[in-house]
Amino acid sequence: MSRSRVGASVALMAVAFCVTACVTGPVRPRNAQDPRRYSEPAPTVAADWQTAREAAAVGEHEIAWPLLSRIVRESPDLVRAHLAYQDASMAIGGESEAEMRRYYRYELPESDSPVGPYVRARLADTSYARGQALQQILEGDRSFGWAWLSLGRVRRGQGQLQAAVDAFATAYVNDPGLHEAALERAQALADLGRLPEAALDYERYFEHVPDDYVAMREYASMLIYRLVRIDRALELLARLDAKFENDLDLRMHRAAALWRAFRPREALSNYLAVLDLDPRAARAALNIGLIYYDAMPQNDSDQERRQWWPKARAAFRYFLALGEAADGHEAFERSLAVPYRLGVIDELLGAAPTTPVTVDDLRLAGG
Repeated sequence: MSRSRVGASVALMAVAFCVTACVTGPVRPRNAQDPRRYSEPAPTVAADWQTAREAAAVGEHEIAWPLLSRIVRESPDLVRAHLAYQDASMAIGGESEAEMRRYYRYELPESDSPVGPYVRARLADTSYARGQALQQILEGDRSFGWAWLSLGRVRRGQGQLQAAVDAFATAYVNDPGLHEAALERAQALADLGRLPEAALDYERYFEHVPDDYVAMREYASMLIYRLVRIDRALELLARLDAKFENDLDLRMHRAAALWRAFRPREALSNYLAVLDLDPRAARAALNIGLIYYDAMPQNDSDQERRQWWPKARAAFRYFLALGEAADGHEAFERSLAVPYRLGVIDELLGAAPTTPVTVDDLRLAGG
């Protein structure tokens, strides 16, 4: 693709983000710098940059460090190389970190680029100092997306969520290659409770970074427990399941999604699969009890309760037998809610059997 077409694509992506993110959003300045200058390595270090990125991605910092040390000197506007160099230096520590700090403090060449002040600001000791330095950079170049991205992170860390949302949006408008700005804007919007907007930014992020499985888990959780968009959540869980076989957290999420989709039998199947893998998974046992207690009886009749409540009682007894609570919710269930439900069940069914409960006692007939 020609550089003119790439430039047009950048402009269109920026306009699209602005239109969909907000009615009156950020606009790129007319004198904006082409953001590609901050993402394209010099030809002399392109191969080393690829090698260094691959090494850094798997934690091989000793391999990446000497390459990065050379790259930042020969391609001084390549922002991600500076960040990787700083991170690798601090991961190694010792003389490597000391050399890196000397370079940024004393040896970094002066230029009219905002990259030098930006990478120095990243090493500031406090968020206040970083914020002040970033604002100073933006006074000189309002189109430097990296400074907006970092300012958004500073503001989010300070609890200024709306300011963070605005900064992340401005970062993306000025540099659509900063896909993390879309992700972090989604996270800040979710913190504000603006979930439909957050979902738009998550989807935009996955269009460009489809294999960020950490973000995918986060988004799936939001879809299940807060936004209740179950079909989309199940699509993401299918991708995650293919990547992480027998992951108990994913199976718990899938069960919760099916439960919220009014598919209690499938939810039970997944919770039971969790107990098969980890018989001490207390939350799975509790949720099995709740499904038998509340979700399986459809007609609010004693006849149906007599059908399902023996399984509910078995699941609640199994839950109580597992011991200490893992969190405040389980503590409440153990001390008050589950004993209360067991009392209601006993009033209908009579006294509970005294034999120990097994996972097999929680299964559906024929399951």
